[in-house]
Amino acid sequence: MKILTMLLTLCAFAGGGGDDDKGKLELRLKPNVSVRGLDVTVAELCELSPSGGQAVSIGRLRFGPAPTNGFARNVTRTELVQTLAAAGVDLTTVKIVGADEAMVQAVVVDVSGQEMLDAAAAALQAQLQLEGGDVEVEAPRNLKLVQAPPGRQSLEMSARVRGNQTGPNGAVVDVDLLVDGQSFRKVPVQFRLQRYRTVLKTATQIRQGSPLGPDNIALVREAMDQGSSMWLDRFEQVDGQQASRNLQPGQRLTLGDVAPPALVHRGDIVTVVLTRGRVKVTSRALANNDAPLGGRVTLTNLESRGLITGVVHGAGLVVVQQ
Repeated sequence: MKILTMLLTLCAFAGGGGDDDKGKLELRLKPNVSVRGLDVTVAELCELSPSGGQAVSIGRLRFGPAPTNGFARNVTRTELVQTLAAAGVDLTTVKIVGADEAMVQAVVVDVSGQEMLDAAAAALQAQLQLEGGDVEVEAPRNLKLVQAPPGRQSLEMSARVRGNQTGPNGAVVDVDLLVDGQSFRKVPVQFRLQRYRTVLKTATQIRQGSPLGPDNIALVREAMDQGSSMWLDRFEQVDGQQASRNLQPGQRLTLGDVAPPALVHRGDIVTVVLTRGRVKVTSRALANNDAPLGGRVTLTNLESRGLITGVVHGAGLVVVQQ
């Protein structure tokens, strides 16, 4: 029964005319249609008259997606009737006149690579400001243009750093082309990042045990492959310290390269306080290695020649707990 009703309706549309058409909304199918948005509406396919509420509501109905750029689509009267019926339009209140079919083509404009790059760069700079640090950015070259519909109201760009964070050596910014507020295409823009950090470096060759300071080390801006925190970056970190090993010129300093100055040196005769419970015994011993305050030192008892280990508590003072 539904098929019969549809056939009768289509026959009536094909015939057209007559007194029965008076007062109906007229949809005049255009022979050629240019679409600016992502989809095709009835108002773009047809001229509707008379104007009014019914014309507005039917004109807003979505017929289908817009053709791909470079291609055209032919829309027949039958397809238009099917769209109206599927939307619940009372077909007895409308009539279709005009062309037998409409050739629909998409309108596109060029979005230049520079426009997308500018949007991506602004998003990346905002993210880098949040993350902090000293970073230089290398933008991609020859970013290709993209053809997109201009939209019925707007064609805009929205850019966001992928994952909301940058990587150690790069970042990807997705530029979303928005046609009338809807996403048309996301274009990934890849940036290279070079991170820098101010670190302490040796200015000359430094022998083990030498004091460290402005005379033999310098604060230098250095390119970093990774965001490492192992490098020393303030003079306060080496204040009163000495080289724990021999250092070459131009060497970045780490915690393992510095040590507090020794209060006990190898060969020193030191005072040893041996604690056993509440009993304390004082003696003399020979230091077998250098050790700073709080460092461990091996001692040789001067009388028994036995070995003991203690902790340096001051210049020439070692405490042994037993």
